[in-house]
Amino acid sequence: MNITIRHIINLYLYSSLHIGLCCVFLYLFTIERFGLEPDYPYVIFILSSTVFTYSIHRIIGMNKVRKFEHQGRFAVISEYRMHIIIYAVIGGLLCAYTYLGFPFSRMKMLLFAGVISILYALPIFGKSMRLRDFSYIKIFLIAMVWAAVTESIPLYEVGTDPYVISMLFLERVCFFIAITIPFDIRDIEVDTTNNVRTIPSSLGKNRSITLAIILLVCCILIELYLSQDSQFTGYTSAIAAYIVTSILIMLVKDKTEDYYFSGLLDGTIMLPLAFLHFIN
Repeated sequence: MNITIRHIINLYLYSSLHIGLCCVFLYLFTIERFGLEPDYPYVIFILSSTVFTYSIHRIIGMNKVRKFEHQGRFAVISEYRMHIIIYAVIGGLLCAYTYLGFPFSRMKMLLFAGVISILYALPIFGKSMRLRDFSYIKIFLIAMVWAAVTESIPLYEVGTDPYVISMLFLERVCFFIAITIPFDIRDIEVDTTNNVRTIPSSLGKNRSITLAIILLVCCILIELYLSQDSQFTGYTSAIAAYIVTSILIMLVKDKTEDYYFSGLLDGTIMLPLAFLHFIN
């Protein structure tokens, strides 16, 4: 088989390496804006755990979309199934190795996020359901886990003001709900087939996009509020990222190519760190 740019992009996106690096970028943005040094075992943990979780989700999720398995991203996932299984095994082993080396206090904090992530992907509930198969719940689970792992836990460990942590947690939850809404718009047909109700299936596409923009405006307002503290940095980078994300979400209504979602929209997670190095 001739290796093309498209093959490389598909492998990068659907191996979950892209979303794993997004997680790392967001963690690095958090610690850099507070003048902290990277914790490299934690970096390896969040990268490997993200690759593991999303790979498992993709492998198991194919059983729920047999009707669509020869279409779009599902066809790509089917093509790279063995690759994805290998990445899941490697990610799982690295995740377990780094986790067991953490202090007990960190292990306890990460346990909740880990359990939620596993239950999100594994069909252990009645009728082979996963947490993501329950109506409305998946978008909030994704947001809370990402916010905790990339921000709240690292800041709590260094004694950051609990009020600041709470505000940033709320901001990051709003951000992830906002960027997950377009994915639910993309997946309306699949979710309807599986009897899963989501925000877009209830509000419609236009109102859902409006809600996403409102959430991003809330993120900007939180950044502006916290910026009144002269020691709080990086807010211009975060605000710039939210503005770019808002534009991409406003353009999402008629998009069908998954590169726009799994590539560009997920890629907005990397923007705060990128802007931090270009703007500040």
